[in-house]
Amino acid sequence: MKKLVVFLLGLVINSPLFCQTVKDYLGVGETIIFQDTIFELKWSQHPSAHFFNQEWLPRGENVGHYHQMFTVLVLISDEYTPEIAVRDKIAELEERAKTDACCNYNVYEKDGAYILDFLVSAGDGGTISIVESDIHYYKQVTVNGKKALQLLFYSHRAYDDDIMPYLATLKDKKYKWINEISQIDIKLNINE
Repeated sequence: MKKLVVFLLGLVINSPLFCQTVKDYLGVGETIIFQDTIFELKWSQHPSAHFFNQEWLPRGENVGHYHQMFTVLVLISDEYTPEIAVRDKIAELEERAKTDACCNYNVYEKDGAYILDFLVSAGDGGTISIVESDIHYYKQVTVNGKKALQLLFYSHRAYDDDIMPYLATLKDKKYKWINEISQIDIKLNINE
């Protein structure tokens, strides 16, 4: 079970190859408002009976090249807790940090819920062409009487010449993102 969970959580969630039709499997709605921005449901997947993943982006953006994205992931499991999920993601980030000089993270815990705030980058030939700041909010929820892991995930990117100005203002923005995501109460309406 653990290997399956790690595999599912490790999927490249930006890939449209996993989903042909966008469907609101979670019953969350076609739009989400975060940081005074309206995000529209653009991508979803339900590859197994226990795993759901949906992504919302501002109008005009796409999963291949975006500046902001909001994700809700649900894994119905009484074994895979927020603590385990955070531990696994930290292990992934520590491995990534061996080849990504920008990779760093902070983790916060309150009442069994966790926020993982991290930065990653990508590029080639020694040139960074993208930086991505992510806020993951892991908490345990109940779905149709069963325990589940819920991950709310806000991702914000900068590309090429916008990277240095972005990094200069990132610290102040992160506090706002963390505060808002920790107060969101997503109502799930999953029809299994």
